[in-house]
Amino acid sequence: MPLKLLTLNIEHDRHLDRVAQTIATHLPDIVCLQEVFEKDCATLAAVGDYQVKYAISTLMPEKSGGGSSPRSWGMAVLTRVPVHAQTVAYYADDPRIRIFGQPNDPRRLVIMTELQHEGRSYKIGTTHFTWSMDGATTDEQREDFARLKQVLLPYPDYVLCGDFNAPRGREMFALFTDELGLIDHLPADVTTTIDAQFHYAGALEFAVDTIFATPEYRVTDVQVLEGISDHKGILATVERRVKR
Repeated sequence: MPLKLLTLNIEHDRHLDRVAQTIATHLPDIVCLQEVFEKDCATLAAVGDYQVKYAISTLMPEKSGGGSSPRSWGMAVLTRVPVHAQTVAYYADDPRIRIFGQPNDPRRLVIMTELQHEGRSYKIGTTHFTWSMDGATTDEQREDFARLKQVLLPYPDYVLCGDFNAPRGREMFALFTDELGLIDHLPADVTTTIDAQFHYAGALEFAVDTIFATPEYRVTDVQVLEGISDHKGILATVERRVKR
C-alpha cells in the first residue's frame, strides 16, 4: 500500500481544532506541518497516535497580556509508520534562532524523514521556504535556494513538500523543477493554495504549497483541502517505484 501524505501550513494556533479534525478524518501516514508551536505538537499527535519530530525556526513573542516567555515556533512531522532516521538541516545564512519580528526572521530548514514501508525506502522532506513580498523572486530566496540545494544533494531521491512561498509559474518555483529535477504534483488546474476564508490578505492567486518529488516516486490521488487554515492542505498517496 502507498503512504498517505498531508502537508499543511497551520498558521500558528489559530486553527487547531480544524487541523486536528482534518488529521483525524484522513489519518495520513505522515503529516508535514509548517508554522507550528512546539506546545501544540502533543495535542495534534494524539489525534492519531503519531510520533513527532519537531524543529524550531524562531521564537514567537507572547501575545499582549500573555506570559513573558517567547514560544518555540517551527515545523513538525507526524508519523504513524516506523521511522528509520530523521534529520533536521538548516539552510538559512544566519545561524541564530531569532525572536520573530519580520517575515524572514525564522531560520529556514528541512526535516528529512527516512522510512522503510513494505520493503521500499522512502525519503520525505518538508520545508517552509523563504518569504517575499507579492511572490516576487528575491536575492535572499536565490541565496537560500542555493544552500537548500546543497542540503538535498546527498539524497538521490526524495519527496519535498511544504509551503514554498514561491508562486507556481514564476522564477523561484521553476528552480525547484528545473535545477532540482523535481516533478510538481499539484494539479494543473489549481491556481491558488491560499485560503481566502482565513488568509489576512483575502483572495490571492498564489499556488505556493505543493508536493514535489523525484521521478522515483509515484504521487497520485492528490486532493486540495480547503477550510482548515490560511493555506490549503495538500493530501496525496505516495508510492516508491520498484527498481527494475
